[in-house]
This record gives sequence, C-alpha cells and structure tokens, in this order.
Amino acid sequence: MVMINKINLKVIVLILFLSGFMFEPKIVSADPELPLLGETGILNLKKEIELGSGLYKKLKEKGYVIEDPMLSRYLQDIGESLLSSLDFRVRDYYFYLVKDGSVNAFAAPGGYIGVNVGLIDITSSEDELASVLAHEIAHVELMHSMQMIERAKTINMASMISILAAILVSSQDVEAASAIIYTGIAGSAQSMINFTRANEYEADRVGVEVLKKSEYAPQAMADFMRLLQSREQGGELAGIEYLRTHPVNSNRIAEITSRLSGLQKKPPKSTRYQQFKDYLFYLYPENLPNQTVSRFSLALGYTRNGQYIEAEKIYRELIDSDPDSLWFNYALAENMEYQQRLTEASQLYHSTLLLFPDDLAIATRLVNVLLLQDLPQKALDIAMQLYENHKTKPTIYQLLVDTYTKLDNAPLRQLAEANYQWYNDNKKQAKIQYKALLSKGLLDVADEARVKEKLDAN
Repeated sequence: MVMINKINLKVIVLILFLSGFMFEPKIVSADPELPLLGETGILNLKKEIELGSGLYKKLKEKGYVIEDPMLSRYLQDIGESLLSSLDFRVRDYYFYLVKDGSVNAFAAPGGYIGVNVGLIDITSSEDELASVLAHEIAHVELMHSMQMIERAKTINMASMISILAAILVSSQDVEAASAIIYTGIAGSAQSMINFTRANEYEADRVGVEVLKKSEYAPQAMADFMRLLQSREQGGELAGIEYLRTHPVNSNRIAEITSRLSGLQKKPPKSTRYQQFKDYLFYLYPENLPNQTVSRFSLALGYTRNGQYIEAEKIYRELIDSDPDSLWFNYALAENMEYQQRLTEASQLYHSTLLLFPDDLAIATRLVNVLLLQDLPQKALDIAMQLYENHKTKPTIYQLLVDTYTKLDNAPLRQLAEANYQWYNDNKKQAKIQYKALLSKGLLDVADEARVKEKLDAN
C-alpha cells in the first residue's frame, strides 16, 4: 500500500516503452498476414508481444502492478467481454491495474493494457471503464504504438541518458527530475505526442464499434470524456494525465456522439461496479481520494482494522440483499479465514465457487484453506476442476505445487514447478527442470509426451 511517485511511473513507462528498440534497433520484415505501417515496415507480432511483455514484467518487478486475484479477474473479464466482439484477433490481451493515483490508462504493444487506480476512482460505472478499455484495445488493434515506435527511432542516445538520469534523481528531487525529462526529450517526444494525438479519432471510431457489438453502453465513452473535460475545466482534476496522452476537445466528443446517433441506449451493464471499487479502496485507500464510504467499504474497513464481528454483521446484511454477489461472499469468507474459522470459510468459498464455477480467485482461496485444514486431496480435486480452462495460467500450477507438496508427490510437484516457470514466461528455467524430469524417468507416458512437445515446440 505504498503511494507511487507519479514522476517515477511516467518516466519508467516511457523508458521501458522505448528502450526495447533503442538498444535493439534492428527492424525485421513484417509478417505477410499483417499490414505494413510506415515506409520502413514494422516489428513483427512476436517482437510486439516481447515489447509489451517486457514493459509489464518490469512494472511488475518494480511493484507497480496490482496482483490481487479478485481485482485482476474483474478487469480481465471486462476486457475479454469487449474482445469477444472483435471479428478477428491475432494476440492475447492482458489487462492490469497500476498502483498510481493519477487518472490514466495506456496501451503497450502486444495487447498489454494498464489502468491506473486513479482512473478507476473517477469512473462511475463499469460501462465507463469498458469505454476506456475499448479505446485502448483500438490503439493496439490499429497498431498505433508500433507506428510511434518507428518514429521514436529518431530519439538520440543523449536524450535517453537524460531520461535515465531523471529516474535516478526523481526519488530525491521531483522538480529536478521533471526538468531533466522535459529538457532532455522535449523536441523528439513532442513529435511522438502529436503523432499519438492524430490517431485518437481513429481509436474512438474503432472503440465505439467494439462497444456497439458488446454488452456495454457505447454512450459511456462520450459520457466519460465529458466528465474529464468538465472536471479539468473546473480545476477539479487539473493536469489530468489521461488528457495529455488522450486529449479531449468538443469536436472529438461531438464526433463520438454523432456515431451514436439513432442508437438505442443500453442499460448500465453492472450494478456491482461499486463493489469492485470498494474492494480496491479497501486495499489501496491512499490511491482513491474520491471514493465515497458505502456499507461495503465500511465493513471492509472493519476487516482491515481487525474488527471482524462488526464487519461480519454488515457482510451478512449485504448478502441478504444480494445473495449472489461475488464480492460480498468473498469478503465474508475472507473475514472468517482471518479469524481461523477455516471450516466455515471453506464452506462459503465452495458455495461461492458453485455460483462462479470458473473463478480462479475463489478457487485459489478455497485450495489454500483446504490445505491449511490438511485436506490436500480435496484441494487437488478443486484445482483439477479448473485445470482445463486455466492450464496456461501460472496460478493453477502454484496451486498444484502446494497441493502435491502436501501429498508428498515429488514428481508431480516438480512437474508443476516446471509448468509454473514455463507459463510465467521463464522458459529457460522450465527447460532445465523438464530435462531433469525426463532424465530421471519420473513421469508417466502422457506427462512425458506433453513435456517433450513443449521442448520440441520451443
């Protein structure tokens, strides 16, 4: 729960976004299936994903990425719902929350889309958040970031050194860092900013079409932009970072509105968006200054302070009014878990999992509680129920590692550890572990075949 230095985050995002090609400037030929952008061609899809993945990993290493499974699942679900409206897609997408109170969101190459906590703070509905994600998806699908990278090749090494210097001094002197940043990259960065702004209308057009085909209300995009514009003009949100990278003006709002002309308004998608915000506020209160105190946030505050009885009373009242709420049931089970009421907690996690049978966040808590109760076989049964739909996610293998450890099954524990490394994009370490397992002959025929297939494909 550390407030992140805004200058630091902006600079780190910029340096990571640029460094991948500044120090590796070789441009490869475009894949024949992909459109050519610019006069010199583009980086191929593999390189695009490497850049986006590299940015994400570095932000994660620095502690900027929020990794709470409930929050992550919620954001990813919104993104996947939007992506289902695309006629065709060539890349997976990763949506993640960033520990920063400034109002911003950004799309990195390869489908890595970050959303600052500050932007969540000022949105009033899931539809508004979805409109931001739709716009960022459009930037990725239109490959605007890759076009920007082509232009950014003009940034010289001296400018890059200035940015690096800013990172080094920013923790001691924010004003000095700002001066270095803006003097070091002013000229070259301005052309990049202008280039990005020139694509905003195109991203709006595609984003609106994505929203039209989705379950979300397209009018939310115009509503959110009006909100930003009015608050900035009123000085309420002076210097909104999102408006620097996604400038809003009356013409842009008018064009979006015209694209919505004659379109029947959709009702708000979710009435539970506030529950998501409340839980986010519970974990990162310092990053959500505009958050209002609801009954749910009050109960979460009681939990945070160890006032479990007071919290439980409110949770049960809330569940009575909304029995199928994932957030209310999860919070009550978590509250029980903190009191070491493990049997009750596991029962509630299990009943909630029946309501949301593919929810990895709930399953993770349930497996962990079952292991604490020394019930590893039941934990394994739960983990394997979700395995088929989550076999590419590291979390499922971490659950299997913990479970096989309790079951004292060394070969399968080692295989789960190797799979965890593989799907956590640490393939070098995974290959070492796979080869060790193969050399010892510890795997059955099916697992051995799957391991060999991974090694051959890689």
